[in-house]
Parts: sequence; structure tokens; C-alpha cells
Amino acid sequence: MILLAATTLYAQEKAVSVTLDAPAAAVMTVTKSTISLTGKASALAGVTKVTWQTSNGQKGTACGTSAWEAIIPVASGTTAVIVKAYDAAGASAWVEMVAVSAAAESPRQPEI
Repeated sequence: MILLAATTLYAQEKAVSVTLDAPAAAVMTVTKSTISLTGKASALAGVTKVTWQTSNGQKGTACGTSAWEAIIPVASGTTAVIVKAYDAAGASAWVEMVAVSAAAESPRQPEI
């Protein structure tokens, strides 16, 4: 089970904007080891890329720029995820979320 907590937006300047569209709920229960995020990004100088990174050291590039999506692996426990949008002038903005995953129960050994 994975719970997604509230998101926070950070920007160096107002020239770049990035939003998280889905999941729409601030807290969401998920039963997979990945989360699917979608959102939008905009910039006065044009968005050149959208990246993501987890507190577990995993990172990647989202598909798309103005409208983006990413499938992000989430470890058991707490994983912070930052999605960052960059513009052609080097400015950036990011949105952060926290995924909390309960470890799956270990399978029981058959009784003999």
C-alpha cells in the first residue's frame, strides 16, 4: 500500500511553472511498486525538459514537456519525489511529493 502525501511547488523565478495533475488527491492508496504521475509545465523561454528524482537515488526524464508523464519506482517506506521543469534560459521550477509505502506481507510458509 502506498500513500501519497501533499505536494509543494518551488520555483527559482516565475518564468517557469510545473504542476502535478495526477494523482489529484493529496493522499492516495496504491498497491503497486510504481506511481504514475502526470502534469503540465510552462516557461516564458520554452520548456526544454522535465526530470524526476527520488530520495532513493533513482532518476529519469519524463515523457513530454508542456504535458508530461512519468512512471516512478517507489521503495517500501517513505520516498520523496521531486519533478523538475527546465526552460531554455536555464531557469527551473519543481514540485515535490512524498510517497509512503507499507511493506507487503511476507508469504507464509506452508505447514508440513
